[in-house]
Amino acid sequence: MGWVAPLLHGLVFVEPWLNLIALLAALKAGMAKRFPALTFYLSLRFFGGVILLGILNAHHFTAISEREQTLAYIYCYWVAYLAGVVAIFFVVQEIFSNLMSPVQGLRRIGIIAFRCVSIASVIIAVGTVLPAREGSSVFTSVCLQVMKCASVMEVCLLAFLALAVHSLGRSFRSTIFGIGLGFGMEAASQLIASALLARHPAIFSIGNLVLEMVTLVTFITWSVYFLLPEPAAERGAATLPVSSPLIRWNEIAKALGHSAPHVALGGQSQAFFLQDVEKVVDKILTKNSIG
Repeated sequence: MGWVAPLLHGLVFVEPWLNLIALLAALKAGMAKRFPALTFYLSLRFFGGVILLGILNAHHFTAISEREQTLAYIYCYWVAYLAGVVAIFFVVQEIFSNLMSPVQGLRRIGIIAFRCVSIASVIIAVGTVLPAREGSSVFTSVCLQVMKCASVMEVCLLAFLALAVHSLGRSFRSTIFGIGLGFGMEAASQLIASALLARHPAIFSIGNLVLEMVTLVTFITWSVYFLLPEPAAERGAATLPVSSPLIRWNEIAKALGHSAPHVALGGQSQAFFLQDVEKVVDKILTKNSIG
């Protein structure tokens, strides 16, 4: 499969430019104020892509062995990816918070649940790898597990958007859905690539080729959503119909975690009991006095 290397080289060269286009489109659309975590994520990926591109072409400028170049690329790639995962965590929170703005109670409960599940998933994933691996493979194995966790999280985000976007006053034309669509596509490719890389951990592999192709499609998708004018209804405050069951669930969610006022039932019942006893005693005394 000698054709994989030149094709992958070409795609890797194109990636930073498409990333830059998506970043500029996001800035033009005002995403820096609306979704600052997403803007930071795109910036982080751009600079990481430029560094990785420089490593792939380092042999043209300096005397570096193929092994050293491969190791440098692998470690830099995973370090950049782990930094990106942290940024994705805040991006997902940002998207969820924006989408759930009409129902603040459900939004608060959902963010708490999301944070707990994310932390537990990472701990379990890393904990299952460390005892079973030794040596230099630990770092790669942990990164692959983190990739799977992040990919599942992004796929769940896309599924949630597809199911709930209309119920929450948005549509598939909204930028929120476009962002989630891009993350979902890339996450699906990462799940496939992680399975392939676990068996063949090489730079010029089919797994990396699939991942790179979907990554380019993701940047194109984001650029289209950012550049196309978003309907005014999608940018304004979302409203829910009065009959929406989410309103009732939102009221229940607001009550969770807050203390409610208490009614002193014990003292009132005791007072009624004493009044009944006094009435009985009065009746007995009245009967005795008559007799």
